[in-house]
Amino acid sequence: MGRRNILKVIEDILKVLKREPEMSVKALSEEIKSQWETTIKALEFMKLVNLVKERKGKKTNKTERLFSLK
Repeated sequence: MGRRNILKVIEDILKVLKREPEMSVKALSEEIKSQWETTIKALEFMKLVNLVKERKGKKTNKTERLFSLK
């Protein structure tokens, strides 16, 4: 699979979050078929421009990060 434009990744994340109220980074990356590093970069940018909000989820080995639209 070739490289995807980060803007396309952001568009896909917005489409998914409009359907689902809240999703983890892992679930989002699997849904949009993107690497989790790319998904995190896109979500961090979206959080910076106030498109999404983040909350902490379950804490196991690593605290789960849950994202939803503002």
